Amino acid sequence: MSVSTNVVRRPGSRNYYVRVAVPRDLQVRMGKPGKPRKELWKSLNTSDAREARRLSRPVLDEWENMFAELRRPKQLTEAELQDAIWRRYLELITTDEKFRQSLPTNDDLDAIWKYLEDEFGEQSISAYRIYEELRDRFDNNQRERAARLAQMKADAARGETKLIADVVEQVIEARRLGIDPGTPEYRKLAHGLQRAELEGLARTVERDQGDFSGAPKDKVVQQPTVFDPPKGEQILELFDRYAREKPGRVSADTWQSNRKVVALFDDFVGGKAHISTFNRKNVREWKDKLFEWPVKAIEAREFRGLSFRDVIERNKVVGKPVIQHKTINRYLAALGGFCSWLLANDYVREDVMLGMYLEVDRKKKTVLPYTETQLKTIFGSPLFHRCAGEKLEHQAGDVEIRDWRYWIPLIAIYSGARLGEICQLMVADVRQLHGVWIFHITEEGAGGKSTKTEGSMRVVPIHSKLIELGFLKFHARMKAFGDRLFPEIKADARGYISGKPSTFFNDYFRTIGVKSDRSNNFHSFRHNVADAFRAAGYLDEQHAVLLGHTKASTTGRYGVLPEGPLRDRVAMIEAVSFAGLD
Repeated sequence: MSVSTNVVRRPGSRNYYVRVAVPRDLQVRMGKPGKPRKELWKSLNTSDAREARRLSRPVLDEWENMFAELRRPKQLTEAELQDAIWRRYLELITTDEKFRQSLPTNDDLDAIWKYLEDEFGEQSISAYRIYEELRDRFDNNQRERAARLAQMKADAARGETKLIADVVEQVIEARRLGIDPGTPEYRKLAHGLQRAELEGLARTVERDQGDFSGAPKDKVVQQPTVFDPPKGEQILELFDRYAREKPGRVSADTWQSNRKVVALFDDFVGGKAHISTFNRKNVREWKDKLFEWPVKAIEAREFRGLSFRDVIERNKVVGKPVIQHKTINRYLAALGGFCSWLLANDYVREDVMLGMYLEVDRKKKTVLPYTETQLKTIFGSPLFHRCAGEKLEHQAGDVEIRDWRYWIPLIAIYSGARLGEICQLMVADVRQLHGVWIFHITEEGAGGKSTKTEGSMRVVPIHSKLIELGFLKFHARMKAFGDRLFPEIKADARGYISGKPSTFFNDYFRTIGVKSDRSNNFHSFRHNVADAFRAAGYLDEQHAVLLGHTKASTTGRYGVLPEGPLRDRVAMIEAVSFAGLD
């Protein structure tokens, strides 16, 4: 590759880029379905031509090595064969599930026929043919499957594999297998895929009878067995060694979360994998698959027991939303610190994560404030007035609920505090300072409290609206029950004090008609408060201290604040107001 012809500027950019044409034989493999990849581009982050040429050489070398790796044929190992057979079986099962879910119901057919009559007129042959094709989709598919199953069984008995030749070629191409037709390896693969198809078709016949419980009976068609490589330098073993050293201020929950992410990568590269598989090529391919990774897939029962790749295939049927770019970067960051440790301890020879992170528009808000209408819906709902009682908080009635379910959203909308910060409040965290009632958001005190950062510890005056609603009376009453302001709230299995309230409010808001998803959730209250500060004329650097966005200070840590600055904070808090909230 000539460096001079591969280093260019893009229109409107001062910096140089390196680009290269993807070889024609690799364009489909490196692209997306229906969209071959014809070029690779990468910014060199320099406007100096000489420096750009210097920086381009290792990039071009890396791409050349990648092309060579993609062209290198692989051998048909037993593990490769077992995986190919099992994936063909899953592909058939998944296709059948999608087909059955797409079939029109009787009500659908009635509606379709009415539409066709309106479109084509009564007694229209064209309308009836369209209707007949939709009506008979299942019967036609069933006949085709039965015919293929009968022919497949006859071929298998004679050792014939022509019926599945197209599938064999697709597998060889997708897996870069160095196998030629007529060789023993080809026949072994063909017979294995044929048996996978026989099992898959057998499941569809059982489903035609309403039995969806079937599993492969053929011992060849089984979920791949994971063979343990020699111990000592496996990815997860080294991650646990890295975690034991605990560099920096990292919580146990963060270590646990990061380990789950590293385990996903380990699963992707084969499971119980040697550290040599932690390389740029595998991380790059894993990152590409993360664009298809479902939200909260690890906890979802629909994916329980499935491998990383199988979760992605299963989600094509389940249809859960996939993670966003910021979450992908968080997954990559879990590998990032680990990679630095591996590099420092000479387990890897290069910074595997260099350049792997996605560019994210930091100005784009992923969580939005609630609209005026949404706020009216929330605080005008039965929970904040009178409801029908336990489990019926969304229905109007004669019961007044005045525990954490009532107070936490109100504190949030009139303080900007995070959900976890409110849930962990102690009775002693609500007190007077210079004659002003305050919330002291702090890690101090019993109960294992925590804040997002040391700068999150702060003093926030209590809004007069909360006092008017009776919060101080509630606080006085809770003193008799112990140290916690909301003693009913217990930490969940992961140790999060906000776990139960988060689930409750998400469900409640959704039930009363307020969307609770990625763009709107409990954290939206915090954005509402920030916007209220701005609407009152306060700059971000002024109200940042009330939202916990400043550096750590002794006034935050110990709750000691001079009277003058406290009065300034009172003025800012009292400026928070929302149209239509009574």
